[in-house]
This record gives sequence, structure tokens and C-alpha cells, in this order.
Amino acid sequence: MHIEDTGLMPGQRIPCVGAVITDRAGRLLLIQRGHEPEAGRWSLPGGRIEPGESDRQALVREVREETGLVVAPGRLIGTVERPWPGGRVLVIRDYAAEVTSGDLAAGDDAADVRWVGLPGFGGLPLTSGLNEALYEWGVLTRSPSVALIAEATRRAGVVWVTVPGQRTASPVWHIWRTVDGAGVDPPAPGAAYLVTGSGEQPAPGLATADQVTVTVPSKESGGALVIWTAAVRTVEPGSAEWDAVIGPLVAGRRNAVFAAGETSLADRWARSGTVYCLTPVR
Repeated sequence: MHIEDTGLMPGQRIPCVGAVITDRAGRLLLIQRGHEPEAGRWSLPGGRIEPGESDRQALVREVREETGLVVAPGRLIGTVERPWPGGRVLVIRDYAAEVTSGDLAAGDDAADVRWVGLPGFGGLPLTSGLNEALYEWGVLTRSPSVALIAEATRRAGVVWVTVPGQRTASPVWHIWRTVDGAGVDPPAPGAAYLVTGSGEQPAPGLATADQVTVTVPSKESGGALVIWTAAVRTVEPGSAEWDAVIGPLVAGRRNAVFAAGETSLADRWARSGTVYCLTPVR
């Protein structure tokens, strides 16, 4: 959000708009500010309403200028007031918006633009008050209970996994499993298990990630039903945990294609695949 000084007087209240835009993986679109104040910090795309513009017209223009995306404005989510240099005050009305077209690219005064996982924002530094406002408006919610995570993830055929620092989320099929007596942590209600490797689903970056954001999609709305943070670790072939989950994983694999001489998915995964355990972090 870049506010030109021309014609603005001390004490003036400056009407602005901002856009709250999420993708199907539940990630939020943020821009990195290219100018002071708070240059280098991340905020919602938006800016000043020009003379003669409606809120919706200004929102569409600002988002296109800063991100390269064309959006359809939705409902008003909330309003904030922010002090600005020279004794002025920004009155920012933030609207929900949906992307309809365009290619994501930083423009105007935005130094960078990206989709970020919630609620951790990939560790990015945010502009003052943004985190608190998003919680107040219900865009962000406090960490869901492990019981809710378990129920939602168990019922979902596919979840979206976002690795910190990556621009895209990966859809993965999985099973939810409680492994009793395997010496794993934490105990019930369990963890999500998934497999990658030769002939299997890709999950770029998962091998080097300590934590990821897991988004459970809503079948009704297509949006995010539950978003949770997971600790990532691999399951060693031949371990008690491996023996407990490999059967359900094989049963959950649909339309597997075997190479010549192959007869066992479990053997293939032990040789050339990786089974991951995603455990809720509280």
C-alpha cells in the first residue's frame, strides 16, 4: 500500500481498501511492502481509493497493480485505522475477494507477493496489527483441538500440504492412524500418514521440512475446513510403526501400477519410497 503525499494534509483521514484473498488450500495472499513505513514487512494487497472510485473499483485496481491478479470483490470483512506519517490516518476497509484471472507477479510498490500458509505465515514478518485484525475478523482461528484435527483429517480423502518457503501447496492422499504400542509420539488420537516416491504422489520439499501446514478442505464450500501445523518425520521400514501403517496405506492406494516383476507395494515403498508421519503440533 503506497500513499502519495500530493495534496494530503496533516490530520487527514485517508480512505483505503484491502483484499483478503485465500486459495483452495486455505493460503492467504500477501504482498511485501516496498516502501516505508514498514518496508520489507508483509501485508494484504490494497491501497488508497482514488477520487471518483467506489471501494470495489479501488480494490480491483489495487490488487491488479500489486499482484497481477484480477479479483471479484466480496463482503466487507472489517475496518481498521492506522496512523500514517504526517499525522494522517489510514481508514482501511478490508474486503473478501476471489481471484478470477491473471498471473501472480509483484508490481506497483510491492517488492514481492506470495501465497502463505496459515496461521504461521511461513514465519514472514507482518505489518503492525495485521495478525490481530485477522484473528478478530475470524480469518484466522486459534489452533484447532487435536480431536477436531483427527476427525476432519480422517474423513478427508485428500489434504493440502504447504512446505514453508514454497509458493504452491501439494494435494496428497493419506490415512489417519493411531499407532498403539509402537513407541511413537504423540499418542492417540493419531497422525496422518502418506507415501511418496517412484510411481507415487509428489510432495516437493517434504523431505527437508521439519514442519508443514496441513489444510483439510471442506467438501461443501471448497474452502478450508481445518488448518493445522504438523511435525514431519519419516517412518523406518521394518519398524513397529511401519508394520502398523503399511497395511492400511496399501489398502488405501487406488489404481497402483506395477513394474515388471513387482507384486508388492510395501516392498516398493521400502526400496524406493518414503512413508511420512504428520503429527499435530500444539
